[in-house]
Amino acid sequence: MKRLIRSAAFVCTLGLAAAQFIQPNTINPPVDPARSIWNDKNVDPKVADVLRRACADCHSHETEWPWYAKISPVSWFVARHVTDGRAKLNFSDWTSSPDQMEEIYDSIAKAKMPLPGYSVMHPGARLSQADRDVLRHWVDGASARASL
Repeated sequence: MKRLIRSAAFVCTLGLAAAQFIQPNTINPPVDPARSIWNDKNVDPKVADVLRRACADCHSHETEWPWYAKISPVSWFVARHVTDGRAKLNFSDWTSSPDQMEEIYDSIAKAKMPLPGYSVMHPGARLSQADRDVLRHWVDGASARASL
């Protein structure tokens, strides 16, 4: 029995070591400042601050990859979340479309973002009620302007 446990531990260790050779791409694409929300004159600086602090790592091309994003298989999970987040909403390729604004509003209203696991590792990304109010007010104002 001891031999079986040692063999299993050896195989698992070998598998984890081999997994380190399979790393996802964690190089951020270039950012066109003209398309970035951070340069949009219609975005209140308070809103931009909240979005950068709580959302930019997964929803922009300005991701600050944490140390654990270099360790497989965790790196695969982190890279997948960033890829999915950028596909859904990307502040580096900002268009201020009604769909994007609706996505932001829905995420705020249902407290879907930031993801709980992300908030555990990045406590500064947690949204306070004041942060949620700032974002909700911004989305409401943008929606009102769009309907004019």
